[in-house]
This record gives sequence, structure tokens and C-alpha cells, in this order.
Amino acid sequence: RCHSRLKQLHGQQVTVHTPPNITGHWVSNSCEVRPGPEFLTRSYRFFPDGSFQALQFYYQDPDCSKPSYSLLIRGSVRPLRASWLVRGGTASEVHVSRVQLRCLQTACDPPDTPAPDRSMQELTLMRLELRAEELFLGDVHTEHAQPAGYQSPLRSAKAERCGVCRIVSSADLHHPPVLSARPERPVRLQGDWVSTRCEVRPGVLFLTRQLTFHEDSQTWTGQYEHFSDPVCRHPTFSISASGRYSRGAPSAAIGGAVQFTFTVTHMTVTPMDVATTSLLNVFRGRECGSEGSWQRGVPQDVTSTSGCAALGVRLPHTEYELFRAGQDPSGHSLLYNGQRPSDGSSPDRPERRPTSFQPPLIRCSRGGREREQPFRLSAGGGSNALHTLAAALVLLHTLPFWRKIL
Repeated sequence: RCHSRLKQLHGQQVTVHTPPNITGHWVSNSCEVRPGPEFLTRSYRFFPDGSFQALQFYYQDPDCSKPSYSLLIRGSVRPLRASWLVRGGTASEVHVSRVQLRCLQTACDPPDTPAPDRSMQELTLMRLELRAEELFLGDVHTEHAQPAGYQSPLRSAKAERCGVCRIVSSADLHHPPVLSARPERPVRLQGDWVSTRCEVRPGVLFLTRQLTFHEDSQTWTGQYEHFSDPVCRHPTFSISASGRYSRGAPSAAIGGAVQFTFTVTHMTVTPMDVATTSLLNVFRGRECGSEGSWQRGVPQDVTSTSGCAALGVRLPHTEYELFRAGQDPSGHSLLYNGQRPSDGSSPDRPERRPTSFQPPLIRCSRGGREREQPFRLSAGGGSNALHTLAAALVLLHTLPFWRKIL
């Protein structure tokens, strides 16, 4: 079932225009989490003359039920050209003319988000998927940097069957949307989980993930399929990893989230195109499997060489994780794990544990004990296959990549 769902994802077709026509009203469809952590909802209006009005509502809790302060940001945005940093996205020019802050409690202490050099930096990268009416804007980094991925998409304010969209779209600076506090869902990793869309990572990475957890033995396996295009149809290489994990204490920063510690002890690499195969065969020494023996489509175990130096992988490897459970509008179980630092480093120390999340994984199996209802996957838009040289350049830009994909 998991394989068929990933196959369905790769078969999805979404229309993407570059540059996009973003005129309209776009809103959050859930309470969003940014690094920090920060909890917010967004309501953005883009007008035909290129001006925009952006409302951001910040909260004290991850359910967005306790407003803290609101921001009203005005300015102009002009989509320019296809992004050279994130394939499939559009680079834009943004000017902020006014930022207005409204405290919604006795005292509020907003971060430097209202600063002119950071406000609406997310608009410098965008992607509009027309069929699903989803607007992806640049991610907000854990450090000050240009967006190299996307946040959770905004939905059209006219979207049907979206109760949160209606609440957010009717709010204003003085009257923020107040969402219902949800009961905490227990974090249970048991079973198989897969990506809900083709995912984007800093470093020109496109990938899908499939993770399997065995709670009785506290072991896990992961399959990370990498691609050269934003629809995840043209594979470049895959990583199979496995190891152990341990459950820690509930998170003090994000209610309902739980701390985990993961160790990677075993890894297999499979080059899937000519460029990647050739690149791996260039590297010398016993630091990435058997020297000069790589073949396209043939997996090779790199555990005995302590990982793969050519790909920035060192084994064993330990990371300090954060997981949270969720549910989509159709009632399917979702699993969120921590967003990686935007500088490409690893959360290899407790103080570097994530405070926000990657795109969710959806459960496709409970380890054979139960079956969930069918669901429809969404995916990114189409792209032409890259030439061999371009694919090689993409891979070179991803090194070292391991710290970004777990």
C-alpha cells in the first residue's frame, strides 16, 4: 500500500505558471509552526497593481487559540523569473512600505520579524499550483538567509470545505482568528509513513520519504528517494538507512510534541542516473563503499566504510529529534518530525533540537494490524528532465546532503 501511494504521488499532474498570477486572497488552513518556536496564521491579499496587504497573527500556543499580537504589512511584490535556487519556483522582488504592530495582551514581546530587512522575505520565492489552489511561499529560515524551500501552502480564501480558511479570512488586525484548542494526539510512531507530496530541501534537493518504525524493538528504517525535478519523477539516487531510537520527554516548547533521539547505524546508497554513478566512481579510497565499483541502479552497502565521505555521510550518526502527531481533514493520521537547520548543519546536540517541523508524513500502514481508508495524494508541478551535466551540478550542490534529509 505504501508503494502504491508513492506511485500515485509521482503520477499527479499540477499546472504551474512562471511567473504566477497571485492576485487574490490567500490564507492559512491550519495553525502554523515556525522555528523558535512561533505559532501563527496568515492572511495575504495581492492586488492587480502589484501591491499587497499581509496580516500575520501570532499566538502563545500551537493550536492558535491564544492570540498574542498581530502584524499588518503593506508593500509591493513583482514576480520576476524562474528561481535559480529552487527549481520550479519563481524569484520575486519585494518592497515593504509599512509594518504595523498590534498587541493583543497586556504585554507582548515580538521578535525581530517586523524588522524591514526580514518582513515578507518569504515573498522572494513563490510557487502557485493552480489545480489545488495552493500558494507556496519561501520558508522562514532558522537563520537570516534567502528562502531555499517552502512553508506550508496558503489556500485560496474561497476554498471549499476549509473551516479554518473561513475563520482566518474574516479576521483583521484588531480581531485575530481564534482557532479551537485541540486535544493532544498521542505520538505513536508504529507503522509505515510516506510523504504526502514531493518535498523540497535547501541545497536543490527534491525527495520523497518512507519511514517505518517498530515500537516494540525501538528500531527504524528510512527510504529517501532523491530527484532532479520538483515533481519527483526523475530519480538521481536513493538512500536506505536504519538504526535505533529512544523516546524522551514531552517538549516544553511545543505542546503535544515529544523529544526523541535517533541513531543511524546502517546505510545503503543506490545511484539512479548516469551522472550520479559517474560522480561516485570519481572518488578514491575506502571511504564510500568499494572504490570504482558503483553501477546505476545497483545498491551498495556503505556501513563497512563508516558511511560515504563523497556524500557527507558519517556513521554512526546521532540526531536529537522532535515529533508531533496530527490529522488531515479526512481523518488520516499525520506525523511531523523536526525541520533541519537552514545552514545545513545537523541537530547532533540536544541544544540544536528542532523547534518546527518538516512537511507531514501520512500513515500508510500500522505494521499490518490495521488498515486506514484510501486517500488522495497531492504533488508538486511538472518539470522537464535535466540533461546529464545539469543533474551532476545538482548533485554537487547537495554535498554534504545527509544532514538535511533525515
